[in-house]
Amino acid sequence: MFTATYTGRRATAFTLIELLVVIAIIAILAAILFPVFAQAREQARATSCLSNTKQIALGQLMYSQDYDETIIPWEIVDRNVNPIDVQLTGVWTTIIQPYIKNVQINFCPSFNAPMTAQAMNQPDCDGAGASAGWIPPLTSYGPHNDGYLAHYGIAFHLVGGGCTQANPHVYYPGTDNTYQESLAAIVSPARTANIGDSFTIVRQSGASPGGYRVSTAFGCEAQFRHKSSGGNFSFLDGHSKYINKNPERHELQDANGCWYEEYFSADE
Repeated sequence: MFTATYTGRRATAFTLIELLVVIAIIAILAAILFPVFAQAREQARATSCLSNTKQIALGQLMYSQDYDETIIPWEIVDRNVNPIDVQLTGVWTTIIQPYIKNVQINFCPSFNAPMTAQAMNQPDCDGAGASAGWIPPLTSYGPHNDGYLAHYGIAFHLVGGGCTQANPHVYYPGTDNTYQESLAAIVSPARTANIGDSFTIVRQSGASPGGYRVSTAFGCEAQFRHKSSGGNFSFLDGHSKYINKNPERHELQDANGCWYEEYFSADE
């Protein structure tokens, strides 16, 4: 004869020690995963910014094709005699719009003003205090009413430097209202950057009528843009790429033993 016996189940619960262990495990997992998520988000932002620079690279190449291979100028009006509303019609961010047809492409989701200022103030960039009066712009101009016309800068006509590794030669392929540079004059368009992570702004300046002027920076200001270790640049052949660390500290020697900045010397 079989007898059915009911056995009641005792109610169970976490002890305090077990609960603390679970909390500790969750905290450890969060500490491990949150940086990974942050890196993934930054990688996505960096990819978006790289895509922007690619579209800008194609835009500047189309401009050159339309204007007898003239490199897109960073400005076509004189900032010293024209008020800001006229300056804005002649800055590169306006000139390139017919070719990219998207104002938002000029803005990088990874842009960080303090990190850009830190890069600008580095000894191997513009030096301590260089960002004063530039970042933040302290004006309401631009699509976002914050003074920024773009989170990218463009080369301006610049020839300088020396020949030593400590003071390498540099020749920006820049064009402005007083100087016209041609693609034909560029030794290696695929190696020569013309637009990249930095900024183009409207800043307060007594040197222009009305007290405002368009300004741009280009080069070493990009060194902390992505993952604190480099920036994206558009090249004159229409491609773009990431350059790690300070892009101006990538240096090569020519056949004569002269050192030059690899990505910013149009005549090497």
